[in-house]
Amino acid sequence: MKKIIITSFVSVVLLLLLSCSSEEVAKDSPYGSYIYRSYNFLGDLVGEGTIYLNEADSNRITGNWNIREIRYCTNCGKQFGTGYLEGYRKGDSIFVNLNPTDVDIDTWLIGKFEDGKYEGKWKWTSIDNFGYEGDFRAERQ
Repeated sequence: MKKIIITSFVSVVLLLLLSCSSEEVAKDSPYGSYIYRSYNFLGDLVGEGTIYLNEADSNRITGNWNIREIRYCTNCGKQFGTGYLEGYRKGDSIFVNLNPTDVDIDTWLIGKFEDGKYEGKWKWTSIDNFGYEGDFRAERQ
């Protein structure tokens, strides 16, 4: 009887330890679903929606996005609508291209991941390296 109680106790403790460590990993991981908001260079909210970051392998990122235009913005690039994304992680920085299959135009999200938030600058550039930028904030759902 004593062996059963000890075995049960050890099993429960191990399960608790494993569940705590997996929560920590999830908290430190940038992968998952986010509420996304983008702002023009004046700080006005121009876009709102969701982005989903998925770990493809090691530091490579894939995912999708669905962002609606809140305020008309001629200089915000192709960040409105829906699409597939690709990027990579370097340390605590995350680089995401919202238009990886578009040869002429790139809309990049360049930011840092900390405390369940991915924040930084969006940059829209054309093939001639001409473009615009603003801020974005994405908070884990």
